[in-house]
Amino acid sequence: MGTTGKEPVLEPSTDGVEYPSVFRPDIQALRALAVLLVVMFHAHIPWFHAGFLGVDVFFVISGYVITTVLLQERESKASTSLAGFYGRRIRRILPAATVVLIATLWAVYHWLGVISGATNATDAKWVAAFMGNFHFASTGTQYLTANAPPSAFQQYWSLAVEEQFYLVWPLLFMALASLWPRASLQRKLIAGLAVIIASSLLWSVVETGQNQVWAFFSPLTRAWELALGAGLAVLAPYLRDRAPRLGMALIAIGYLTIAGATWCFSESTPWPGSAVMVPVLATGAVIAGGTLRQTHGFGLVTRSAPVQWFGNTSYSLYLVHWPIIIIATEFAVQPLSTRSNVLLVLSSIIAAAISYYAIENPIRRSNVLKRSRAATFVLGGSLIAASYLAIYLEIHFG
Repeated sequence: MGTTGKEPVLEPSTDGVEYPSVFRPDIQALRALAVLLVVMFHAHIPWFHAGFLGVDVFFVISGYVITTVLLQERESKASTSLAGFYGRRIRRILPAATVVLIATLWAVYHWLGVISGATNATDAKWVAAFMGNFHFASTGTQYLTANAPPSAFQQYWSLAVEEQFYLVWPLLFMALASLWPRASLQRKLIAGLAVIIASSLLWSVVETGQNQVWAFFSPLTRAWELALGAGLAVLAPYLRDRAPRLGMALIAIGYLTIAGATWCFSESTPWPGSAVMVPVLATGAVIAGGTLRQTHGFGLVTRSAPVQWFGNTSYSLYLVHWPIIIIATEFAVQPLSTRSNVLLVLSSIIAAAISYYAIENPIRRSNVLKRSRAATFVLGGSLIAASYLAIYLEIHFG
């Protein structure tokens, strides 16, 4: 995934459909917005009543980006490499996630004591296997309104949902591509995604009314959000530059809707349910609007260096901010002042920058790992093993 503001380069196509490169500055700006909404909400900064919906913005973006990568490869090589796909995910996701997990576990034992450490160590076991969402759901954790101190690893639940999507979607993508040879890949994908969107959205509404905790953490209720992004990726060549003025209107409406939802919704809003349609469809409008005016540019604010920087570092910032805020809050025993919370946000930004420049970027861009899939998978296995070793050591010697 690129990090410059250059215009997209079209990949070679085998059927006349051209898929633009993954990087788009407007999507980086969406990432920046999403992570700042989440961080401000967790830090109890005023006016961000429903900043948690930033996670739903992330889901739509992830569906779009991952599907664009799959489509590019399919159109340029007429095949899909699962090893290549999962290798890229390992380099992108595991290094920073592992370092933050180990550092968080050490910090909990050091500042919050053995009892809290033991509880969080159990959470870490599930998180390291990308099953944290099922664990938090089964233990009855309520992410938004819990009475007990939340886990220092609870932010990993959304990462688990995405990884579960990454596990299933490429396989389904390949299955659909192999069926009905006379039908176009785009039509087959849209049909499959339409089924996912309809069934998952329906289940989101039903399950939220029956068991909100499971609805919140379940990949089944969140699948439609990722699938919507995937559908926009499939439709991208047919939307590109078709209506720049309409695109600008959709972008404006989308951002205003996300802002309005952040203000109007709150922790008491049943989530995800039907309410999540508002930010998800708004995010879809922003992405579709950007596609409709792609070569016309995205504006000075969107392309500005600070916005793009927060978009680039959004993954690291999402990982590090939660344990910093939660550990500091629990250590203080009493609610922190707004000033203290602002300082925690600034500390999180600094920690995210360190993670991005020292861990995330070097490993993701490593030419050695890109050339050797075996080395990439060895790295992935080693990082997972390191997580469990750290958990064992903290439990027995921490």
